[in-house]
This record gives sequence, structure tokens and C-alpha cells, in this order.
Amino acid sequence: MGLFYEAEKTFEELMDEKKNFVFIGEAGSGKSELVLNVALKLAERTGKPVDLFDLDQTKPLYRSRDMKEEFAKKGVNIIYQDQYLDAPVMVGGVRVSLVSDNYTLLDIGGGHQAAKFAGAYADLLSKDDSVPVYIINPYRPWTRDVDSIDGTMRHILGSMRLDHIYILGNPNLGYSTTVNEFMDGLEKIDELLDGFTAVNSACVRRDIFEEAQAKTDKALVPIDLFLTYSWVD
Repeated sequence: MGLFYEAEKTFEELMDEKKNFVFIGEAGSGKSELVLNVALKLAERTGKPVDLFDLDQTKPLYRSRDMKEEFAKKGVNIIYQDQYLDAPVMVGGVRVSLVSDNYTLLDIGGGHQAAKFAGAYADLLSKDDSVPVYIINPYRPWTRDVDSIDGTMRHILGSMRLDHIYILGNPNLGYSTTVNEFMDGLEKIDELLDGFTAVNSACVRRDIFEEAQAKTDKALVPIDLFLTYSWVD
């Protein structure tokens, strides 16, 4: 198995096939938005409980945990542990969820500390029902060249004791990203990873989904914005 796992499959196909998802992404990649969207899609499609573990300890804003109360009403249980100052903390219940019938999503960010925590479950996350997903937003400074992407992926995977990853595109410049900016971002991703792997799936804001899908053969996943606000731009 190569580093880039299931590259021929769309992300929608993976959602139909997998039970456990680990989401990795640098600050600004839009990872936490995507995690929330995937959790909600799985809950709505299947009616099964979804456990979303917020292990991201790299930023104080735009955290999936901020939607805990609202998402509980939708069948998504968001689980996290409050930090004391900058001290890393373990979140309980991950292993139980990974082996249960529930869907399990781990939001670990781009930090090595959370990845080390996730590495405690490498025996389960390496099974066929699990997939690590790396979110690439080419408009962010940490993902503007292939060396940066490769360095982060290999560092995180090493900490997690895993050897493969699925790439999901999320090109955006914020709340008001245009279709043209989205399409330019898709081209940037292809240029970055040319010769390494093909990225066949990407996420796009729901209100520009149809127009964007008409312009590309890639499988696009429409998403809603739960954590991003117009004042950010």
C-alpha cells in the first residue's frame, strides 16, 4: 500500500464504506468545518449515532466542540476535554467508540501532540473500516508547496504510527470564496501533487456547489459553514 490511500475513490464512496475517520489539517484548512459536515451527513443518512472527538489543541477558535449543544440535537455527540492552560489532555472514550457500531470521527488538527494521542489507537485505525483524511487548502501558507505538505503528513502519520492517508481538497479563501477562486484552488492542488497522486474529491460551499460541479470532473462535496462567519473576511 502506498502513502496515498484509496486515491481512486471519491470521498462520498469512503463515507459509504468506512466507519472511523481521522481528520488532519493545518490551521486554516477548514478541517473542523468539514468534520462537522461529515458527522452530520453520516447521522442523517444512516440514523446511527456519530461520535465526534475534538482532539485539536492547536487553536482557540473555530473548534468543532463549539457546536456541541446544537449537534447533539442532530444525533452527533461531540466529545472533548477542557485544557488547563497549554497542558495537553487525553480525551476518554475513543477506543470504546472505535470498536462500537457508532461512527467515530477524530478531529486532530495539525499538531503532533494530538497525533500522538491518536497513535494510541493505531491498532484500530489501521483496520479496513478506518481512514485518515488529510485536508489540503492550497491558499494557506502551510500547504503552498509539496515539501510542506509532505513534511506535515509524514510527521503526523509517524506520530500516529500509520503509513497511509487519503487526500481531500478544500480550496477556499474564506466565507466569500468565488467559483473562480475555488477552481483556481483545484488547479493548484493538482499542480502541487502532480506526479505523486490524483485528488478526485474536494469540498465546496453549498451555495456555489452546482456552478462549481459543472466546471470540473472531480467529485465535489457540498458543505455548510457552521464555524465561519462573514466578519472573518
